[in-house]
Amino acid sequence: MTRTRRQKLLSWLPAAILLVIIAGVVFTTIAVQNSWWAEDRPVASSDQKASDGSSMLSDAGLDYVNVEGVLRVRIGPGALPTTQVGLGADEEKSGEFRRPVRAVIAAGDEVYVIEDVETMRAAAKDGKLTSLTLGVGQALPWSSAVGTVQGLASEFGWDQDEIASWQQQVSDFTRENTEGIFTAEVTSTDAAQVTGTLAFDRSSGNTTLSITFAPVA
Repeated sequence: MTRTRRQKLLSWLPAAILLVIIAGVVFTTIAVQNSWWAEDRPVASSDQKASDGSSMLSDAGLDYVNVEGVLRVRIGPGALPTTQVGLGADEEKSGEFRRPVRAVIAAGDEVYVIEDVETMRAAAKDGKLTSLTLGVGQALPWSSAVGTVQGLASEFGWDQDEIASWQQQVSDFTRENTEGIFTAEVTSTDAAQVTGTLAFDRSSGNTTLSITFAPVA
């Protein structure tokens, strides 16, 4: 191959590669535009929403939660068997949402609404939902996490004095430890057992907040 021919061939290659890349981008864009994800308000399919209107806890169901922005779960009496909401009879399922979502939890005649839910973990035994844990804050300062729990106390019936006692407990923990995790919990029981849990990581200084719903025994 002559030098001139080699130069012409090399000068042509970048344009060809660019053409392939552009074609790939166009194809991907068309595919996304024609997909379910691009719809403003997609209609839930049978594997995304259960017969009673609650969210399916399958991958497909959680995909729909990501789009709609709302997680709907019924726990306790009146709840469908877990096999009808995308969860095995004896299974645990965890999920992390692409953006914070609203959770609407029905228990008996009560309805609880939790904003800014980032993660969820559901556990089933013998075909019944035994617990649903919602991650509300995954990297909060301790004071912010406590403030959130205090703000939710009246809604969930949590004891404010018990929450206030955590400050001394975490101070004792940080004074005596340079690493490890301090955990504090507060629980109330009404239509459901509702537990707020803070986990303070001594090393990072971050606190996670989770709220767990369980049927009343």
